[in-house]
Amino acid sequence: MILSHRWLGRHLSTLPDSDTVQRGLEQLGIEVAQRTLYGQNFGMVELVEVVSRSPHPQSDHLALVEVSRGSGEITQIVTGAANGFPKDRLWYAPPGTTLPDGRTLGVRDLRGIASPGMLLSSDELGYQWLGGDLWVWDGPEPLGTTFLQGIGGTDTLYDLELTPNIAQYLQSVRHIAMELGAILGIEPIDPPSPFPYRSDPIAEIEDFSRCPLYGLVAMTLKPGQVSPLWMQSLLRAVGHRIIHPAVDVTNFVLWDLGEPLHAFDARRVRGRIRVRQAYPGETLSLLDGQLLTLSVDDLVIADADKVLALAGVMGGVDSGIAPDTKEVLLECAHFSAPGIFASSKRHGLATDAALHFGRGTDPEAVYQSPSLVIGVLGAAGILDKVGPSALLGGMPEVRRIAFEPERIRQILGVLWSDEKIQDALQHLGYVVDHQTVRVPLYRHDVALIQDLAEDVLRFYGLENVPLTTPKGETHLAQRDSKMAVGEHVRDVVAAFGYEEVFTSTFSRAASQADYLTGAQASAVGVTNPLRDDASSLRQTILPSLLDVVRYNRARHDRPIKIFEVGSVFEKEGDAVQEYRELGVVLSLDAAVGWPSRVDPCIYDLTGLVDGLSRRLGWPLVRSPFADMPAFLHPGRAQQIRADGRSLGYVGELRPSLASKHRVRQLGVLVLRVPEVLARLASWPGRPSRFPEVQRDLSLVVPENISYAKIVDTINQLQVSDLQSLSALDRFRGDFGVSLTVRLTFQSPDETLKDADVDQFISNIIKALGAIGVEPRQ
Repeated sequence: MILSHRWLGRHLSTLPDSDTVQRGLEQLGIEVAQRTLYGQNFGMVELVEVVSRSPHPQSDHLALVEVSRGSGEITQIVTGAANGFPKDRLWYAPPGTTLPDGRTLGVRDLRGIASPGMLLSSDELGYQWLGGDLWVWDGPEPLGTTFLQGIGGTDTLYDLELTPNIAQYLQSVRHIAMELGAILGIEPIDPPSPFPYRSDPIAEIEDFSRCPLYGLVAMTLKPGQVSPLWMQSLLRAVGHRIIHPAVDVTNFVLWDLGEPLHAFDARRVRGRIRVRQAYPGETLSLLDGQLLTLSVDDLVIADADKVLALAGVMGGVDSGIAPDTKEVLLECAHFSAPGIFASSKRHGLATDAALHFGRGTDPEAVYQSPSLVIGVLGAAGILDKVGPSALLGGMPEVRRIAFEPERIRQILGVLWSDEKIQDALQHLGYVVDHQTVRVPLYRHDVALIQDLAEDVLRFYGLENVPLTTPKGETHLAQRDSKMAVGEHVRDVVAAFGYEEVFTSTFSRAASQADYLTGAQASAVGVTNPLRDDASSLRQTILPSLLDVVRYNRARHDRPIKIFEVGSVFEKEGDAVQEYRELGVVLSLDAAVGWPSRVDPCIYDLTGLVDGLSRRLGWPLVRSPFADMPAFLHPGRAQQIRADGRSLGYVGELRPSLASKHRVRQLGVLVLRVPEVLARLASWPGRPSRFPEVQRDLSLVVPENISYAKIVDTINQLQVSDLQSLSALDRFRGDFGVSLTVRLTFQSPDETLKDADVDQFISNIIKALGAIGVEPRQ
């Protein structure tokens, strides 16, 4: 924000010097990035009087104008302007003058005649005057007066860096002046008196939640007028163009009171002004030439036939002010900040009005603004009359905060009295009423006792707070059980050689839907997503890991072996539930290189599931799918269950999906991590001193019997000396499916005898026979 020093003088009874103002701004928490002077380049532009005018001998559209300067010197200038006759007083820029557009003037040869500098139009000075090409000055100033003197001298400009909380309420010169006056002990000048709105039927509001307060005033302006010079100078200093009195005065009020106004050309408005939601497919041609297709979530200002403006953001060209506009409808509104902010972001329109309304405005300015406009235009002789007016809605409820001076003392670390704290708050516009503090309506940033403490500190200054060493009790940190389970899972997976990655919890709902299993709860949408691919919170972790696979395989051809334990979200009714999921992805492509390496396979992932179960005491069981998810390879995937509930799956991704991520074969594991897990204590086993005995069994297995069923049947025998069971070979012959398994026996107490092992084998064969598995003869 650019703050004009001269503009501050409109609101303070005594205007301090610029150094004092800067120190006050910094005490208020406002950083002054830099200070500059406006108008220095006008110091060489001087007032001259035309002595004579004659045609240029070599041109029929140029003239030779002799002017008398303040020093008495006569200077001849070549000009193409249609005006500038004897006795006219004009503004002259001699050689060396730098104009607002950046041009530096010198002596030019125009058709054989030297022309030093130039006579200036109002446009070339950045101002507005409607009397002709050259600016004919009718003021009483003597010849030789500089234009800088004519506009009141230089103006100090402060380039302010407003933090988000301060920008919520210090968006106007008046509010900044009020706070400066409070800390500097300067009385502020009274604000404009409230405008006496009538109840004429010229406006209506369809949704008061989006527009709690709306004022409309009809005015008639005199034709052929320009904004007063003092207002033009203030607007030019802060970077505004001079357009039309009706537009200029709205820009002036925007920065003076912080209230964005909008002026409609009444000739182009049919019927009443309506504040309503946009209709589907409705369009609006903006003042800057853009054509918007409006959303039904947009609030618009319309008449009986068409949309006139995107409320609080920008007006439309169909009702804009034209050079010949005389009948004006002045809008003074207090819109709901979130809706205006959303429309501004939706359409990419960061206008001054949208920035003000999007942060919240002062509802009292709806009453003060028309009075200020009428006062400015009336004093300049521009206003002809005030017509019908209407005010719809009402003021918001005053917010109150409990007055707790002791709590404020604790927060600030001071011993100030209750009276001193109360005095600070009252100087900043608060009303301390018994045990509560009434918050000014424009202070949208204040909600807590901490906010009041901050304002007390800003009032007295940080340098007045004594330096103290913070004191407090310290406690040993306690690990959250939910996080501890996640860490245990990470440790185990990392020990198996997988690399951990971290991905975003934001995703696109459509990409998540392809990787959901069974009946899933609704996705959790994001109200204001930064991108289309971050429009919802993820429901499963797998798509995030697949994005990592695709990104890495696009850059190198190395194997992928990654995992993540991260959050996933589901919406159950109105409640949003957060869970933790383990996701593992392993590329199953054959290893290339020398020396040769063992190719990864899907059993690496099933082994990881079994390892998690053993190391964490997690009763995980792998079993066939009753209904195979579409994204998994049929016959190469299993569901994972624990305590009768499905927790996830392990298997191979369909090749058609794997190829989209630049991998031919891709193994995946997804497992819901519980919040609490009774981890088994780890006790190192005592190695046996006695030898192992291995026996291989070749079995004929029916088609409907799985290897897992065989393992489960053998384990049910609870043979204490059976140390391990593994599959060695599987093939299909004329007799059916043959499976060879290796059984390893070892006793901790003695050397096993052949008779003991034979008895174990006999019991195992008998148990397997009960399920139709027989030894191969």
